[in-house]
Amino acid sequence: MKTLTLIRHAKSDWTYDLPDHDRPLNKRGKRDLPLVADRLNQFDCKPDICFYSSARRAKDTANGLLDFMNVSTTRVETEKLYTFDAQDLLRFIKSIDNDLNHVMIVSHNPGSTDLINQISHINLDNLPTCGYAQFTFNIAQWSAIEDVKGELNLLEYPEMIGG
Repeated sequence: MKTLTLIRHAKSDWTYDLPDHDRPLNKRGKRDLPLVADRLNQFDCKPDICFYSSARRAKDTANGLLDFMNVSTTRVETEKLYTFDAQDLLRFIKSIDNDLNHVMIVSHNPGSTDLINQISHINLDNLPTCGYAQFTFNIAQWSAIEDVKGELNLLEYPEMIGG
């Protein structure tokens, strides 16, 4: 059994003239982190590892959430997740070490939304910023993730939970 928690980065700040990769979180993005972390804690979300995009907004989201969650989760930044394509995300997931049973990924749209639609029975128009979806897959190897549809455990975003 494998669990995937997929999170879109929190709201980023467009007020600075920075490259896309370097944009920080804005005030709302920072405000949403403890709210979402608290909610994930309510569902006993304790990933073995968190992979996140090398973009500053994804890095700040991942580290902020895990700090607020107060979990001892391994954190791994990777350039491979600085993508907006679901197929890139899927290739990454299929390569994950099978010893890891619960994986958290913090990445970007439209890739996150498209991947959710591909690996599940739901049809989501848009995963909002700092939104998250968690799925359970009846598989032993991450490489088999395409062979089955995941069972949706959670699908929420800050505005749904009081943000």
